Amino acid sequence: MKTPVSRRNLLMGTVALGTTGLLAACGGGKSNKPGGTAATDSADVLSRVNVNKQEYSSLKKGGELRLVVTSLGPNFNTLTQTGYTSSNLDAINACNIPSGAGFFNVDYNGDLSLNSDLCLEHKAETKDGKQIIRMKLNPKAKFNDGTPMDIEAVRACWTLYGKTTEETGYELLESEAWKLVESIEEDGDKFSVKITTKSPYYPAESLFATAVHPALTDKELFNQGFVDKPLDQYWAGPYKVAENGWNSAEKTLTLVPNPNWWGEKKALLDRIVWREMTTDAIRAAFKNGDVDATQFVENNTYTELKGQAGTDIREGQRTGVRDVHLNPKRITDLALRRAIAAALDRAQLANVMFSQLGWSEPMPGSIVFMPFQRGYEDNYPKETGAGAAKKILEEAGYKLNGDIYEKDGKKAEFSITYFGGEATTQALARSFAEQMSRAGIKANTDSQPGSNYTSVIGSKSYEAMLGGFGTSLDPAESAVSLYHSANNDGVGDPEIDKFCEELLTVESREEQLKMTNKLEKMHLEKVVMYLPYANGPEYYAVKSKLANYGPSLFKTSYTSADYWMNVGWQE
Repeated sequence: MKTPVSRRNLLMGTVALGTTGLLAACGGGKSNKPGGTAATDSADVLSRVNVNKQEYSSLKKGGELRLVVTSLGPNFNTLTQTGYTSSNLDAINACNIPSGAGFFNVDYNGDLSLNSDLCLEHKAETKDGKQIIRMKLNPKAKFNDGTPMDIEAVRACWTLYGKTTEETGYELLESEAWKLVESIEEDGDKFSVKITTKSPYYPAESLFATAVHPALTDKELFNQGFVDKPLDQYWAGPYKVAENGWNSAEKTLTLVPNPNWWGEKKALLDRIVWREMTTDAIRAAFKNGDVDATQFVENNTYTELKGQAGTDIREGQRTGVRDVHLNPKRITDLALRRAIAAALDRAQLANVMFSQLGWSEPMPGSIVFMPFQRGYEDNYPKETGAGAAKKILEEAGYKLNGDIYEKDGKKAEFSITYFGGEATTQALARSFAEQMSRAGIKANTDSQPGSNYTSVIGSKSYEAMLGGFGTSLDPAESAVSLYHSANNDGVGDPEIDKFCEELLTVESREEQLKMTNKLEKMHLEKVVMYLPYANGPEYYAVKSKLANYGPSLFKTSYTSADYWMNVGWQE
């Protein structure tokens, strides 16, 4: 059910604790302690954009940009389950726009505009119970190996996503929209495409808005061909992978301008160099002048980097949610998962996260809505606390044995996994374990290096995990992505699946958002997988002359097709 081909839905791993930033807003630059408050509405949030916005024409042509992630690769096919991480999307989207950001640009507040480099026209209408999408693809558009980006690139998406993964064998995140396709036909020529669906699917703007190289329909190439190999002949964008640009030993990926790029805006930079580093190494590299921009987590990093010559601290509202992921395949008892949700002291976790930062915000009650978004409701269960958790366990047949509840000889016990060695991350894990112990539940802590994030997520080898999501422009689409059993190894509920399948056929936006809240409440009662506890600010340390880079709300490096065209250096 997930719609990864739109790239405007939730991105798992966007805010994995200790590996990327949920960050603090600056309180004016004079204090050694950041501060700030969350945005209160959609108008207020736009004031938090902080990117050193400059016109493309005013920027220098050339220069090198050195950036970092905490996990790079190893699967560079971002359409696969293991390759679909925010770090990979960050690093690759500059050279892989068609199947990444796709046919639309995204503004800071989430408004969409057509990306004419790929698509000249995109219209949807509903007629006689069916939806018809007509697209005019740009005839200039070609993949790097010269293959035209025509109707066959759209049909390739249908091949990949039109059936379940069990039927096809492609290791990807499923898309309900493509399963509804009845036909894909030329509408005059091979660059004019008419898609007819069996039934409507809303919002229509995000439907069928990507292209995939037809060669990727080869199952072996799709699933395994990009492991340790960024095969950019199947991609297209203003940048390409440099010759020998992937160094697997040093974990560096070098991008250079793509001479085959046909877009009006060409690459500004001579090189973008991505390097995998631990969080401690990133901080040292930035101080030494070896990195040009980085997000960071803790107050001591702010103190260390604030005031450094030629550096801006760019702060803004983050569009994301920190949460505790529960894995129902490993914590199989629903009663135990419900008890964990009740025992979780979310305010205490938020305090651990923000006490050194001076940040203030309301407690988030949703994974799929930001509190300032239209339609937001607090969907978290209302009965919380150690007493409520104990009641859930006892009603399910658990009995206290010493300090820990047991049922049928099995303890109420699991492990909480976290990534990276930051002090705040460790403190969050300890706080979580203490909260569980007060409810008679034992939570062991499992510390993993940030470089293990992709493998742990891909194999789902965690029981519970400190992690998070970037928040989508469309809460309804995101809720279906997260809550349908097809995206959760079959774990879910038939009523919820049916509700998901109905939700995106509702044309009324108001009704769709009401249903989204209902769906989230149902999932938190009947399945229990995602427990939100913070949104937070976004915080970048950036070389002062770097333009159009920093906290940018919904306009991210992997949601907006025009993002990387505009990143460059001022003279």
